[in-house]
Amino acid sequence: MSDVVKIAQQLADEFRGRAAEYDRAGEFPTENYARMKEAGYLRAPVPTEIGGLGAGLLEMSRAQQALARGCASTALAVNMHLFQVGTTADAWRNKAPVEPLLKRIVDEGIVIASNGAEAIVAGDWTTATTAEKRDGEYIVNGRKFFCSQAPGMDILRFFARDTETNELLIIGASSKAPGLKVVETWDTTGMRATASHDIVLEDLHVPETAVGARLPAGAPSRTPAIANVGRWFLSLASGVYLGIAEEARAEAYRAIGTGINSSNRDEALTNMLIGQMEAEFLTARSIRDQAVGELDTPPADPQAGLQLSILCKETVTSHAIAVVEKAVEVAGGRSYFRKSPLERLARDVRAARFHPPSSPISFQMAGERARERAAAGDQ
Repeated sequence: MSDVVKIAQQLADEFRGRAAEYDRAGEFPTENYARMKEAGYLRAPVPTEIGGLGAGLLEMSRAQQALARGCASTALAVNMHLFQVGTTADAWRNKAPVEPLLKRIVDEGIVIASNGAEAIVAGDWTTATTAEKRDGEYIVNGRKFFCSQAPGMDILRFFARDTETNELLIIGASSKAPGLKVVETWDTTGMRATASHDIVLEDLHVPETAVGARLPAGAPSRTPAIANVGRWFLSLASGVYLGIAEEARAEAYRAIGTGINSSNRDEALTNMLIGQMEAEFLTARSIRDQAVGELDTPPADPQAGLQLSILCKETVTSHAIAVVEKAVEVAGGRSYFRKSPLERLARDVRAARFHPPSSPISFQMAGERARERAAAGDQ
């Protein structure tokens, strides 16, 4: 077991006792973030040469699995920071001038939030957020949705359309910048503590140096940069939902014989439900390990990597949902009460269906790439 996974397990043991209250209040887990910073988890994917822990893709997916067992909302929220740290570390290895940002993550423990998922789309797309170049800077206007960890972010990375060139810009801005406002809209069934609020950008002034990348107009997921974002985000998200399934599985075993349903059910039926649950968990874990293991080294073909990342997320999360459903059946009616962790886990796991690219568009994107590779004789 790696050091990063051990850190995640220790944090999860701490977070488990606070998860229900954060869920009830719909409150951002500030205390958990302070502990992750203290433990070095926020810098886990940063290369060791710069002071990070040097964790790769599979190691981080396994760590996210361990962390989600303690508090799924915390794991999902910090996922939006970690995948960006991972892609930035990849850029550093490719000689991009990103070392100052990585050093801030190490030295200051800054948290990066993102609305980049809006660019993971099937075809031509551009954001409604505009960036107008004026006197050596950009004036940005727009509204963003589902910005996880918004109350805890130090930097927001987002997409905006250059009104002059029509390029898609990736811009970084301080969370305290005038013109950037968090609007508290997050009131949901599950993942309530991720605090994934809206962001309003109104006459936000950013220097040209705040533009981290310029992508040509068209289909952003066809660019290597966004394909690599998908590789990191989807692989780590698969770990989060696998962790929820693993925790639900453990809760199911603890629940046997403690309620009316499980106490009076024939043992043979309980064994059958357990067998079905174990089959779903084995499938989810095996697919994650194989797919993310293949993706651990950046693939030569970024689009093939994106295809595998999409299929990994869709398959792992669908089986993770099935694990939780079986765990609820094993536990019986007690899992319907708010005091049961299974009640929260059953709500949290369903958020997996909404991460873009989500079904059916996700399968469209994966199928399109598979068909192209087949036509080229690559599979």
